[in-house]
Amino acid sequence: MIKSLFLTILFVAFGLVSAMAATDAPMGKVTEIDGHRVKIEVAGELPAWAKKGGYLRAVNEAGKLVLRGAKITDVEGTTLIITSSKANEMKVGEMFTLGKGKASAGC
Repeated sequence: MIKSLFLTILFVAFGLVSAMAATDAPMGKVTEIDGHRVKIEVAGELPAWAKKGGYLRAVNEAGKLVLRGAKITDVEGTTLIITSSKANEMKVGEMFTLGKGKASAGC
């Protein structure tokens, strides 16, 4: 009984870890900053939510949330062009974990 309970817990835990690994957020690198406009090159394929008119959130390598609702104004290949009043807090070459933002989050 204890063996089967242990195996069940083990399989559930392994399934959760696998599911979390499958939903890894894309990484992005800042390539250009011009005033409030920022270009971010996404590593790999663009996620479905990364389209013109959408919103982006960005977390730096230290885990600090830098952008919460930056508007995606254009998409050029795998480069997202966003506008944010917090662009001055970003630096060219900096890496971020990207996620879907919300319009109500504001920036």
